[in-house]
Amino acid sequence: METSQSISLAQNLYCAEQLQRSEARAGELAGYSLGQLMSLAGRSVFEELERIVSVGASIAICCGEGNNGGDGYIVARLAHQAGYKVSLYALNAKAELKQTSHEPALQARRACRELGLEERPLTDCTANDYDLIVDAVFGIGLSRPVEGALAEWVRALNKSRVPVLAIDVPSGINADSGCIMGEAIVAQVTVTMIAYKRGLFTGASPGHVGRIVLADLGAGKYFERLEQPAWRRVTENPYGWLGDRVAHSHKGTHGHVLIVGAGPGMPGAAILAMVAALRAGAGKVSVACHPSNVGIIASQQPEAMVHGVEAPEQLNHLLNAATSLVVGPGLGRDEWGYKIYQACMAVNTCKVIDADGLYWLAQDPVHSSQLILTPHPGEAARLLKCNTRDVEANRFEHALSLHNQYHAQIVLKGAGSLISSTRGNWLIDRGSPAMASGGMGDCLAGLIGALVAQGLAPAQALTAGVYWHAVAGEVAGSKAPRGTLASDLMPIIRKLVNGWTPE
Repeated sequence: METSQSISLAQNLYCAEQLQRSEARAGELAGYSLGQLMSLAGRSVFEELERIVSVGASIAICCGEGNNGGDGYIVARLAHQAGYKVSLYALNAKAELKQTSHEPALQARRACRELGLEERPLTDCTANDYDLIVDAVFGIGLSRPVEGALAEWVRALNKSRVPVLAIDVPSGINADSGCIMGEAIVAQVTVTMIAYKRGLFTGASPGHVGRIVLADLGAGKYFERLEQPAWRRVTENPYGWLGDRVAHSHKGTHGHVLIVGAGPGMPGAAILAMVAALRAGAGKVSVACHPSNVGIIASQQPEAMVHGVEAPEQLNHLLNAATSLVVGPGLGRDEWGYKIYQACMAVNTCKVIDADGLYWLAQDPVHSSQLILTPHPGEAARLLKCNTRDVEANRFEHALSLHNQYHAQIVLKGAGSLISSTRGNWLIDRGSPAMASGGMGDCLAGLIGALVAQGLAPAQALTAGVYWHAVAGEVAGSKAPRGTLASDLMPIIRKLVNGWTPE
């Protein structure tokens, strides 16, 4: 069950079906008709437009046929009346204005025509002729891939690098999954209405949405009463879960992490997990590795205890002493690795499973809430016996499937990491492209193992660990993204687990 503390860390996320089902009712509860709600939406977008370009700028407003297009027509009217040079483009520029289910959108469109704003075909819009493009084409209603001439237009628009202000969701982005449907517009700003759509924060969408502005139109609080979110976004530092240390604590108070991995010729991953566990505050950290790696691992961090393990039975005393296990960094996929994996899975201690540990889990599944699994999409596909493309097409669905299938605490890593756990479903949209380098996952596994050792419940340790790891990556790569190493995160992790929050 979620605590009030955990909910306070989050913003609610919704799917398109929920918005389509309840946004009109939420508007009614706020005292607005659908037409008034659309006017408020258009006004919110126009106010953002004023922040981007000054009066007199040339603006192309591109409209679809539904409510998203209706918002665009309202923006066009407001911009024209304010003194902007407005050009209007439409999917169906010569449409007859008959009564339809989109009555407020129809009225907004008629008002533009009455002002003398002539609609031209959408694909006639040449981006380089304008200072700003407003994307009001599809929004959350897109149900099929953007193809043909429209796809060519999107590619040309993106290539032009003219700034785009998107309404609700950039056209071509799936509002539920965050994946690209054929082609998708790259926006500099996205103004989303009433509530956050979950697809804005994960998958391919972070590269398309730009800065996200929520315009709740005065109806957001009513909408949240009508619809229960299946996912929440972590937006605050979870330091309160860990808290300050008491004055009389000692190393035994803060747990003992055992890193199990480093098969022949692969010491690096275990070293990174080891250092991360130490810097994250574990009282003691041990490494169980192949005997050939003892010297190199021990030389990297004198505070850790390193043990060569030839056979599984040599692990017994280490497993019994550990508060948490991190299984998999550099473990290998040979017979030695499998036997060591089996020995670890035989004990009831909370285990973080990563890298080669996930490979063996897919071959020899175990189901337990004491497991914390940290797969990237390729590893998730192996665990679910599907392909990576399937996972990326619907990250939310596959994160839930992993949780349900393995009864474990899950993070599906990537842009907008997803956590499905016994304490709820969470999205963490922190992080940086600077983190696209080897060893980041090993660092995360060690960090989470240390948080478990210090007393956090598995689901809490996973959520806090993913959040702090992502923030550390942002800080480490903020000035020079290329060349950022996993080891660059270590001093930042130390600061984060002591309550520091970057400005």
